[in-house]
Amino acid sequence: MSWELAGRRLERVLISRLRYLGDVAMSTVVLEALRRGDPDLELGYLCEAPYAPLLTAHPEVARVHALKVRRRSADAKVRTEAHAASAGVGLMGTLADLRRQRYDLAVDLFFNPRSAGLLRLAGIPLRIGGTRAWRRRLYTHTVLTPNSAAAVGLATVARGGLGDHLARLAPLRHTPSGLQFLDWLAQVYADQTLRTSVAVPSLAGSSAAHALAELAIVPGDRYVLLAPGATWSTKEWPPDHWRALVCALRNELGQPLALLTPPGREGVWDVVSGGGGAGGILPPLPLQDILRLIGAAALLITVDGGVMHAAVAMSVPTLALFGPTDPGLWFPYEQQGPFRVLGTYPPCHPCDLHTCEKFVCMPDLEPLRVAELARELLNGNPTGGHN
Repeated sequence: MSWELAGRRLERVLISRLRYLGDVAMSTVVLEALRRGDPDLELGYLCEAPYAPLLTAHPEVARVHALKVRRRSADAKVRTEAHAASAGVGLMGTLADLRRQRYDLAVDLFFNPRSAGLLRLAGIPLRIGGTRAWRRRLYTHTVLTPNSAAAVGLATVARGGLGDHLARLAPLRHTPSGLQFLDWLAQVYADQTLRTSVAVPSLAGSSAAHALAELAIVPGDRYVLLAPGATWSTKEWPPDHWRALVCALRNELGQPLALLTPPGREGVWDVVSGGGGAGGILPPLPLQDILRLIGAAALLITVDGGVMHAAVAMSVPTLALFGPTDPGLWFPYEQQGPFRVLGTYPPCHPCDLHTCEKFVCMPDLEPLRVAELARELLNGNPTGGHN
């Protein structure tokens, strides 16, 4: 029992990030840090059922609590169709399960009304969350996003959104060293950075393997996986650019290309069919199969989104195409492996606009530049991606 909070030694800790895929992947740095400080700590994870496959085989997680919910947000239709096969437990069943586990602490990385209320009703005695609105009263401890000297130290250990997740653990104290969490983190990781990590699911015998076989891609082929779909239109690279990229890669690489079809967008990204040889368009698949396809790929080319974060967490070479969002916050990976980001960064960058009348950042990103960096990543000698 190496961690304590409010004088209580912690044996069982629940991490809660209900959604989204990318955020769940980024939150795995929290799991790694907690277990580094206490190898005997028992960790549970609470998320919505569609995202549970990302954590099911995670070596640091003893139990995944998959909450089955219905949502009506703007992206609910796409996400529901993508994960229709996901199972989960309803609200009352989840509450009962959380109570049975007798967690000492819950760390809420989402702190929306549902997660705040659920953790309070589960009777977990210590609860760390955010300071937002009325629900801050449902936590025993609240933490702001870092904006002080602590943030400077976090930037060297875990950049961008990774540091934001870790900052939520600031109230903890590491008993053997006597240090508060952020001081302990800076000391232990003085010469290294924290990385996201998830297990790579096996492709063998799966529906994903069958889908590849339909494209004449056999086990062991070094295929390039393309994932063009995004939940915001401003994060999407134009279909014509994907078409030009596919032509360039086919002509120069001689490797199979497979494209993940976003649910409900069949036909929009019809850019890899034809041309002879192996490769083509994959049908919409559940998350577990998407993860299998990512894990077996030689390279993923995608836009800013959950698939990108999952690939990095599986150490798959990843080329991310960024539009309005800030890669310093959402792609803090370039010094950690074969991961590169490309963007044009006009004067209006960054922004969080979901629609834009003067949309130039993604259209101005040239396919030939993407193809050049893709070749470098496949050859193992990338030179860097910022335009």
